[in-house]
Amino acid sequence: MAFYTPPSRQQGLYRYTPKYLKRGGPSRLFPAVGEDGTLRFLMRELRQALIKRGQLSEPVSLMLQQVDTTLTKLDDQWNVLGTLLVDWQIFQSPWLNFALPPGEQFDVVYISDRKKMAQVLVAARKAARGEHPDELTETLTKLFAPVPARPPAPPNLAAFYRTLEQQGRHRPRVMAVHERDGGLSDREFARQRLAGTNPMILHRVRGAEQEILQPWATQPSYLLATGETIHLTEAAAQNRLFLAEYPLLSALTQTDLQAGRYVGSPRALFFRSEQGLYPVLVQLEPGGKVFTPDGQTDDWVRAKLYTQIADVTHHELIDHLCHTHLSMEAFAIATPRQLPPTHPLSQLLLPHFKFLLAINNRGNKILLAEGAAIDSLLAPLGSVAMELMNRAFRNRTFQDYGLPNNIQQRGLEAEFLPEFAYRDDASLLWQAIEDYAAAFLKRYYPTDQAVQQDPYLQAWAAELGAPLNTRPLNEFPTLPAWVPSDLAAQVGLALTTEDLPNHPRIPGFPTPEAPGTITSLQQLIAIATRIIFICGPQHAAVNFSQFDYIGYTANAPMAAYVRPETSATLDQFLPSEEQKLKQTELTFALSGIIWSRLGNEKFIRFSHESDRQILRAFQHRLADIETEIQTRNQQRLQKDGIDYPYLLPSQIPNSINI
Repeated sequence: MAFYTPPSRQQGLYRYTPKYLKRGGPSRLFPAVGEDGTLRFLMRELRQALIKRGQLSEPVSLMLQQVDTTLTKLDDQWNVLGTLLVDWQIFQSPWLNFALPPGEQFDVVYISDRKKMAQVLVAARKAARGEHPDELTETLTKLFAPVPARPPAPPNLAAFYRTLEQQGRHRPRVMAVHERDGGLSDREFARQRLAGTNPMILHRVRGAEQEILQPWATQPSYLLATGETIHLTEAAAQNRLFLAEYPLLSALTQTDLQAGRYVGSPRALFFRSEQGLYPVLVQLEPGGKVFTPDGQTDDWVRAKLYTQIADVTHHELIDHLCHTHLSMEAFAIATPRQLPPTHPLSQLLLPHFKFLLAINNRGNKILLAEGAAIDSLLAPLGSVAMELMNRAFRNRTFQDYGLPNNIQQRGLEAEFLPEFAYRDDASLLWQAIEDYAAAFLKRYYPTDQAVQQDPYLQAWAAELGAPLNTRPLNEFPTLPAWVPSDLAAQVGLALTTEDLPNHPRIPGFPTPEAPGTITSLQQLIAIATRIIFICGPQHAAVNFSQFDYIGYTANAPMAAYVRPETSATLDQFLPSEEQKLKQTELTFALSGIIWSRLGNEKFIRFSHESDRQILRAFQHRLADIETEIQTRNQQRLQKDGIDYPYLLPSQIPNSINI
């Protein structure tokens, strides 16, 4: 590859927002295309800045706030209208795409699937509220001419779930386990660390970590729900103790939380018995009271639920949103910016970024915006949630995204934990993806030297891994020269090199030792494997399990409504019925579409027959994995009464698109 002609048009269309530079968080797409988009951004940011700084009289401030509210409402209504009238292709045409680069917006097929999901959701919501489903015309009438507000009837979640089943969907899988066990049993509480919505937290207690046990080891023994009595020091020496903890949440103070809501930083200790994993104790705060299975029943139930709340908070902000959606956004931007469409790495990776920028842009509104889902359901303030994600992103290197590294770092190898559904199924997929990436890339890069001498590949790596203060300023949007510089500075669009931080877009990419440079074929294979795995199986594991576990609030509330030291009933502890319905609706919407399939040739369109043969081999491998996981799931059903379907290849999208 002697010639090097960067795709300059793409570099103008795909630009990084400067908004989050100083926070050290994930690199995001600038949400406006072209100079006209930059000017619209300028006007919006100036308007909001004037209001926030109190530089306007009250009448003008109120007027501009109303303008913002109206524009937001119109945007929401436009999205709803585009979904309802999806068959009118004008709503998905390039003529109406102002926020995303060409080809990045959702297409008709995707929005048709979203419409079907929305229709089911609306029917279930109306059933929960005792209303009759409306026809499309009535929905549009209410949308654009809202009826006067009235106090809503208390929602009936049983009717919500019943309607889902009538519509061919299913209720949360964990409900059957709760009905069998009479609530969140110790057995199920432990199983969810391995096969629930967040299998990314548990780790084995090892050598240096055993000092954690010292305050707890003063008690001679602990009684498990199985009737076994264990001694912590002895159990640790046998490598049978495992810990779930949430240190990222430990610094949260009362002022970091929404009024009336609470999330803590608990530690839950588990023992691997011959019957499986069981909880030993829960400590809600460092140095706080310890709760055990043989203590007062209500206290133990609440201790488990406080742990579930911390787990859900960490899952939603970090393991799901940060470590899949947002961590992959820089790759989805850098790939079209630096790699021509015919470049082999572009052909390999781009199908796994399909609609990632579109769903992340939508997530800015429905999850991250003021008053959106994070604000209304989780305990941390929205600004605090963003800071938690930024910190988690910056503290994780690219190597940590690799499945084998993650399992090894947590000490969860099969010799110590024989049954771990996520690890066991994900490992099959990891190996298949690695072999697929290797077979493809070896066709184009026979030697390490070929990798080192590819200028496009090295430019791509540098954009992702080199310190930002070494990067050109044209990677960010700029305003036309006639815009006064002081106005540009007020909205963060007058960058200089001194404004750029010294950290890279992706920490430790591709390695901490040689950031911004790919030195070998094996390194390139590892990069591609991690990216495809995160965009496919990893996202599937942490996304499509949400409704099954978090969609039933009694299993995993998104926030507590009393602090641990406050005496309260379980009803006072849990979200209100209205909040329960919101949580259930959100998790259904986040899990309700499986669009595209991993390795499907409809989405991966290689031009060379040799590449198509490699893809077909990958598809055959996935079919074998499907059969193997189905067999495992039959065994899991017999043993636990619930399976783990989230890593069946037929249930894994080819990209992060929901």
